[in-house]
Amino acid sequence: MKVLPCVSLCLCIAGSPPADAAPAPDDAQLAQRAPLATVLRLALQRNPEVAEGDARARAAEAGGRAAGRLPDLQLKYEQWGVPLARPAALDQANTLMVGLRQTFPAWGQRAAQGRAAAERAGAAADRARAQRQDIAANVRRTYAAYYRADRELRLHLEHVGLMSRVLELAKLNQRTGHGSLRDVLRMQLELTHVHAEVARIEQERRSSVAMLNALMNRPLDAPLGEPEDPPPAAEADLAALDRELEARRPEIDGATRAVRSSEAMLEGARRGARFPELMVGVDYWYMPAFPDFHQAYGAMVAINLPWLSGGRRDEEREAEQLVVADRHALEAARNAVRYQLRDAKARVDAARTAFGIVDQQLLEQARRSLEATQAEYAAGRGEAADILEALRAYLQVRIERVQALAELASSQADLERAAGTLAVDGGTP
Repeated sequence: MKVLPCVSLCLCIAGSPPADAAPAPDDAQLAQRAPLATVLRLALQRNPEVAEGDARARAAEAGGRAAGRLPDLQLKYEQWGVPLARPAALDQANTLMVGLRQTFPAWGQRAAQGRAAAERAGAAADRARAQRQDIAANVRRTYAAYYRADRELRLHLEHVGLMSRVLELAKLNQRTGHGSLRDVLRMQLELTHVHAEVARIEQERRSSVAMLNALMNRPLDAPLGEPEDPPPAAEADLAALDRELEARRPEIDGATRAVRSSEAMLEGARRGARFPELMVGVDYWYMPAFPDFHQAYGAMVAINLPWLSGGRRDEEREAEQLVVADRHALEAARNAVRYQLRDAKARVDAARTAFGIVDQQLLEQARRSLEATQAEYAAGRGEAADILEALRAYLQVRIERVQALAELASSQADLERAAGTLAVDGGTP
């Protein structure tokens, strides 16, 4: 990236912090300078959407463990033959019973349901991973917008200084007979336009600051210091990214888990339709009305009859169609991530090309044109319209360079998100 010398009328802009400066570790330092690494770290630590996704993943994990357990053990109490005339006289009851009941699902059904729940828990963790990557990508896009607005504001303020100096020169030329009142009025009109543009850019900067603060879960009006220049965007090998795409994208993992979960549920439905559930129980009997013996026990075994239930067959057909639907969803997810990767790569390539043209060609041409025009005007040979046009062109090219650099940074974040290589959790995708 070239550093261009200032022209004779330019106002120097403060440079970005050195690359080896220590990153701001907390909110107090963010008010002075705002490195991207710090903003990203705080967003991933504090963002409530990230916390929500992590909590849902932990909840799904606990639910997956619960799904593989047996149904609750049941405690039951019965009393038989209590006289209606004396309903509280339990010593005259025929039998008092206390017992336990345990239900065992159809053979293999509980294991299948446990596998399905475990896959759902894994899918919830995949969604949490995807949420973290979405937040990280959003932070980088918003940071690029913040950088663009901040640098555009500085360039416009510098342009205001340039225009103010040229206006003073135009007034001097008018007083000495080398210029006209029309030149002065043109300069004043241009300066008014620049002030209006500064107000618009200040609003964009405030919006970007508010969005970054929201992503970091800070007060929206918390001060945020100067952003750093975006890092260079490295060339990406599309073929290599495509080979590792499915392994890196959590959306593919989640869709694959959904297929495995629905397959496990189908197995459970089939077992439930072919094998009965079993319930066993044991009772202690106390029989106060029998003079020869008062204590006894009872045992029971019960099964359901799934072969006679049309509902079981409907549940099986429902599970079969869910497997079909989830397989289609997996294929659709694969197509979507492949498209996202290629679209993001195309936008990165276009942004890199545009930035190269502006940075290496247009900027130098605009600078030389301004230098030549201002030299002529200072010598009293040029027109106000000429220097206005040269100043406007130089400002526009510098703004285009900032915009192209910000677009390159934003599209690079989209590419890394599409490829699944976006670093979160201390550098881990």
